[in-house]
Amino acid sequence: MWFRHDPAGYHILSRLGGGRYGVCYLAENTEGQQFVLKRFRPRQQKKYPDDHRHEAVILSGLSHPAVPALCGIINSPSGYFFVLEYKKGKTLKHWLFRDHKVFSDSEIFRIGSQLFDILIYIHSRSVVHRDISIANITDDGEHISLLDFGLARYTDRDGGILPSLDFPYVGNVLLYLLCSGYKGDRKKPWHEVLPLTSAQKHCLLHMVELEEPFHDTKEAAEAFHSSFFPHEGNFPKEHFLF
Repeated sequence: MWFRHDPAGYHILSRLGGGRYGVCYLAENTEGQQFVLKRFRPRQQKKYPDDHRHEAVILSGLSHPAVPALCGIINSPSGYFFVLEYKKGKTLKHWLFRDHKVFSDSEIFRIGSQLFDILIYIHSRSVVHRDISIANITDDGEHISLLDFGLARYTDRDGGILPSLDFPYVGNVLLYLLCSGYKGDRKKPWHEVLPLTSAQKHCLLHMVELEEPFHDTKEAAEAFHSSFFPHEGNFPKEHFLF
């Protein structure tokens, strides 16, 4: 039993994961439909009372198949919960560190392309995620989903909240995937040891801001698509063969 009393109308099935601000549970309603219940930690909720409000407002304004919909809010003796759409699949962190999956060139291109599609959408809605990571992206083998909008904010140029803040996070995710098959020297920088084409290397260097950052999301997406599209000549023949 996870709680003395299940949240009204839902039965907790399992714990999905947690972080500093809350814990997510897989639950089902009385009709057997599955949802994610995100329970906010009481201390964090009292300390940062506006954080969950930001997330609720932002999610309510988004409608995208790869972004979980906010389906409701529960305030019960068991805690304060968001009821979120359940997205199937494992997190990239799970694929990498529990299943030890080696991602192929085509899989990296698919995941990166879908991630940029999501970014283009949320940035067009003036939303900056600010916490894109391998722990916040699920993949079911065909489609990814971007989770946890707890740190997301609306664009505020005066406050320094710009869409470009998301680019280094995306670059970091791609590097995790690219390194999944690497078994060589890990003491040297990635741009010296990974078997990347010149275009791929410079795309990633721009993304993580080791070179001049991309000006906007469309430019970053186009650079990724053109350099990582898995056709002959885009990936070295020895890619992942270590």
